[in-house]
Amino acid sequence: MERERIRGENEWAELFTPAPSVQLVQVPLAQLVPWEQADGSPQPFKPYTQEKLAELADSIRQHGVLEAIRVRPRNGKFQILAGHNRSQAAKLAGLTTIPAIVEDVDDDQAALILVDSNLQHREKLLPSEKAWAYRTKLEAMKRQGARTDLTSCQVGTKFRSDETVAESSQDSARQIQRLIRLTFLNPLLLDLVDQEKIGMTPGVELSYLSDNTQDKLLEVMATNGIQKISGKQAKDLRNADSPEKEEIAQILGLIGKQPKPATIKIQPDMSRYPAHVVQRLQKDSVYLAELQTALEAFTDKYLAEKGEN
Repeated sequence: MERERIRGENEWAELFTPAPSVQLVQVPLAQLVPWEQADGSPQPFKPYTQEKLAELADSIRQHGVLEAIRVRPRNGKFQILAGHNRSQAAKLAGLTTIPAIVEDVDDDQAALILVDSNLQHREKLLPSEKAWAYRTKLEAMKRQGARTDLTSCQVGTKFRSDETVAESSQDSARQIQRLIRLTFLNPLLLDLVDQEKIGMTPGVELSYLSDNTQDKLLEVMATNGIQKISGKQAKDLRNADSPEKEEIAQILGLIGKQPKPATIKIQPDMSRYPAHVVQRLQKDSVYLAELQTALEAFTDKYLAEKGEN
């Protein structure tokens, strides 16, 4: 009975003792690998410039690594979830190990850690970084069972996951939707948004163009040496029906618009006719067509007599 009681207590203790899934250890820098998405694409956040990385390395030499990076075990190494710049700066500072929180998490949890850490700690993010960060987070939430809808429109549509994300960020749900639209831009156009040569609103409008149309747009821009697109131009491009390069150039103001045919307005004196007759003639398509034909025939005859035809 005593043995059974002890065994029962041990099983009860095991049931309520959490498994150690998080550990703080010193990880060799040589064992670190960068985070990448399941499809092999890189993380959405751009690395620090060499100047900023050197400043961080100097701080580490003086004070050490003040905040542990976050990693997870991955194929015999440690994949960085948060702290890519700290690990690079630590190498520049001459360290061989770095304090790290080791967490046993799946791909979606890893993506959420990566995004949340950068959104919270980075002072300024480029539009492209925010765009891919929010998309990565929402897609991870979708796989975890949250309700999402990434097919947003310029004016904003109603979906709950972006509202959930907005609660923990400085951007509104509508702004998150607009940022996510930027991920549908050609990378070269997205770079121009980062450089503020294309504004946020024009960028969103251009994101609705097909890949083929965006390629044509870039060709026209490169040929003519332009990098800026106005909101009106972007909207006109979106409203165009699969425009070819000539039409794209025309919308961008690179070639003159086709002049409208010259017209002469003729207003015959209809005062001698009853009002109801005039109203009926104005809506009579046969009468109007025959009148147009008669006017053209008279004009041809007149010009022929003047020797100008």
